[in-house]
Amino acid sequence: MMAARAMGTCDDSKKGMVTACESYLPMVKLMRKVLHVNGMGKNVNIFNKRSDELQVGVDIPSRADVLVSEILDSELLGEGLIPTLQHAHDELLVDNPLTVPYRATTYGQLVESTFLWKLHDLSKNEEEASDSIRLVPPGLDTILGVKTQQHPMQCDAISKEINLLSEPFKIFEFDFWKRPDSQGDSKVLIKATNDGRVHAVVSWWVLQLDSEGTIFYSTAPGWITSPVATYTGNWRDHWKQCVWFIPGEGIPISKGEEVHLHAVHSDTRVSYNLATQATEIREGDSSSGDSHLTLSPERIAIYGDRKWRSCMLTALKNLLRERVHPLCVVADDSVFLSLLIAHLSKNSKVIALFPGLRERGVQYLKAVADANGFTADRVEVFQKKKHLTLHDTKQKQVDLLIGEPYYYGNDGMLPWQNFRFWYTLLCSIALTGQICYSINACHLFN
Repeated sequence: MMAARAMGTCDDSKKGMVTACESYLPMVKLMRKVLHVNGMGKNVNIFNKRSDELQVGVDIPSRADVLVSEILDSELLGEGLIPTLQHAHDELLVDNPLTVPYRATTYGQLVESTFLWKLHDLSKNEEEASDSIRLVPPGLDTILGVKTQQHPMQCDAISKEINLLSEPFKIFEFDFWKRPDSQGDSKVLIKATNDGRVHAVVSWWVLQLDSEGTIFYSTAPGWITSPVATYTGNWRDHWKQCVWFIPGEGIPISKGEEVHLHAVHSDTRVSYNLATQATEIREGDSSSGDSHLTLSPERIAIYGDRKWRSCMLTALKNLLRERVHPLCVVADDSVFLSLLIAHLSKNSKVIALFPGLRERGVQYLKAVADANGFTADRVEVFQKKKHLTLHDTKQKQVDLLIGEPYYYGNDGMLPWQNFRFWYTLLCSIALTGQICYSINACHLFN
């Protein structure tokens, strides 16, 4: 609608044509309603297609002069910006088109943060736990970790937990008005501004919306004060900064020391290699064969929290105290609770539901079972089941249903869908009158 108004298609002069594409049908229906309410139903032609499905001469009469787009995620590239622009320049746009945005630039900064370190390095965090459970047993330091990628986070919320170790540095620049390359790299020499240990690279992007360079939008954290990248109160609950974790305990650096950063981008992601004169950290340093398990940073932090682990240990000890051969169901990818139940009750039978981890979760449990004092056959894993029946439990009723709660796919859920845990719990209490309950068939998942 903004494009139609700016081009003058809202009056009778017919100065131009606006074509909109949207692949998600419910959104297309909503778009048509909004256009109608605004009296612009005849000014914008909507196609229920991806942009790379549009064809000149079929969907649009000729190549377009202007491209207006918003296909950006917090990392910038994750929603397919590069291949989408490539197709647009190859098939849909005139030479040297006008584009909004005009350019995007990514920036980064080296930081030290114990808080961020605890989000990815579980091997050191659980050494002080008193529950005897070892998610990362000695000799298997890299068996469990976070995925090697940029993780979106609201870094302003943890600014007091962050010690800045460098000035901001420019990483990549992408011009929307010309065809981007699928692969690219950037080598940056960074001088440390403080003594410390590099735990992460925090990154963000800045959009230059016009070719003159007068209108900008930034996802920079609040501590950035440079004229272009400064935070000016933009609404950005949707877009966040990104955090790239340095494996292990990070890289120690001294003020004035030089750090070499090599950034590489593909069609959809950015990765980093860091090196000082004494240390080099490369992508993939934390991999560890078939049994290697990747979890979200939030879950790594939960598993490393001594208070949380102590609460779970105390609760389960109390629940299992008077049960001789309990059948326990662990909901939704909880490797910690699966290990804890099998460790605490030598006579228990554990059914673990791993809808997300699946075979990787099975291999992980086999690798760490001996270090946690039980045999792997004590835990039976259901990888795809949504419903448990008496057939699955060999006609034995379930004594204990336990969850963290933390659900696979939680990051993609709408806020109100998190009430699912409480809905399941309340339904169970209503049926049994107790929290420690038996079930014949429980509809555990939507």
